[in-house]
Amino acid sequence: MIDVKGKVVTVVGLGRSGLAAAKLLHKIGAKVRATDAKPMDSFSNEIEGLRLLGIELETGRNTPQFFDGSQLIVLSPGIPGNIPAIAESIARGVPVISEIELGWQCLQSQKVVGITGTNGKTTTTTLVGEIIKAAGMNLFVGGNIGTPLCEKVLDLEEDTFVILEISSFQLEEIDRFRTDISVLLNLTPDHLDRYKDMDEYIRAKARIFDNQTPSDFSVLNADYDLVLSLARHGAAEQIYFSRQKRLNHSGVYLEKGKIVSNIYGQRLSICKQDDVRIPGPYNLENALAAIAVALLLKIPAEAIVKTLQGFKGVEHRMELTEVINGIRFINDSKATNVDSVLCALNSFPSPIVLIAGGKDKGCNYGRLTSLLKEKVRAMVLLGEAAERIEKESGFKPVYRTSSLEEAVLTAYQTASAGDTVLFSPACSSFDMFKNYEERGRIFKEIVRGVKMLR
Repeated sequence: MIDVKGKVVTVVGLGRSGLAAAKLLHKIGAKVRATDAKPMDSFSNEIEGLRLLGIELETGRNTPQFFDGSQLIVLSPGIPGNIPAIAESIARGVPVISEIELGWQCLQSQKVVGITGTNGKTTTTTLVGEIIKAAGMNLFVGGNIGTPLCEKVLDLEEDTFVILEISSFQLEEIDRFRTDISVLLNLTPDHLDRYKDMDEYIRAKARIFDNQTPSDFSVLNADYDLVLSLARHGAAEQIYFSRQKRLNHSGVYLEKGKIVSNIYGQRLSICKQDDVRIPGPYNLENALAAIAVALLLKIPAEAIVKTLQGFKGVEHRMELTEVINGIRFINDSKATNVDSVLCALNSFPSPIVLIAGGKDKGCNYGRLTSLLKEKVRAMVLLGEAAERIEKESGFKPVYRTSSLEEAVLTAYQTASAGDTVLFSPACSSFDMFKNYEERGRIFKEIVRGVKMLR
């Protein structure tokens, strides 16, 4: 357990993770302060609960004076560590950790699985959780999805499996954080509005291996050379997964339409490839990774297969919303980068009407051009990234819209029976929505409204 009793600890960022960190620190005896650059009227009533606990609050700014006397700083995932007040504290020797580090240091002897990568984290994390649940074991699923670890860590039984989706932002400020099983699904350009270049982004992701020991495992995508090159520096035993080739070393792979494992030194047929219900080749990779984790946790094959056959995916990721006059509407709001959109385009038959756009993250939209020409009837754009997407992709026809409702109606009017309207933004949501979940929910509400009007 981290020792913060009587220490002055400043929490930066008051989203759900920051709120959870502040409350946890109060419970374990810290003198807590909390600050957020957003104004007070942008927060829910939950922030008042911090005041009732005696936690000092600063909103609308992050002043250096508020950090005076801090003995530890805890960063929420969305807060970069280079803002001036934090930089000044670091210069004075004040340690800075992430919320996930704080939660991890409050664990007991629970086994931890950490899942990261550019794409597929939420699907894989959720699927691992569902497999463990099917086996009747105690588990906690959270981290970058759902519930922050700090919110529940003191309530977890010692035999609980802790399954965490972990973002690069969370990994930036880890210290001792260690997973028993780390998973690196893939690495492609993302968050280049936060990182100065791809190398800096990759270094953040690679931190998941930093504290692993030879008794731990790293589960790696053997189809990505970059993933393999990063993992070579880790101390953990390496387990692989591949949808493209047969593996001679320990891993999970495809062979003649079957999913096969040789993790324990002998070939074991797990199930048929068709037992994986979630659509698309990249979701198959997610399933292979989840199977590898489940086998390492000694989950019976029966529980794995049963879960794969019933698992239809996660909300906001290639989610069938409605079929209206023969037109399928797919909610893929979780697609916040170009590679996610490429994955979605490859997962559905043409013709497709693509709705995209949002807050620009610095991605290269020109990488969409070939697949747009091959599969897309028209593209409907919105948000601040619309101009860049249109220019860099070079695709026509394009319709510019000023709201998601207008975009959905335009796509519906453009599509024909048998088409797919795919909402796959390639951008974050923060120019128009709180997060991708809110964006996805509103998309589904709009589509259901269209169905009622038809």
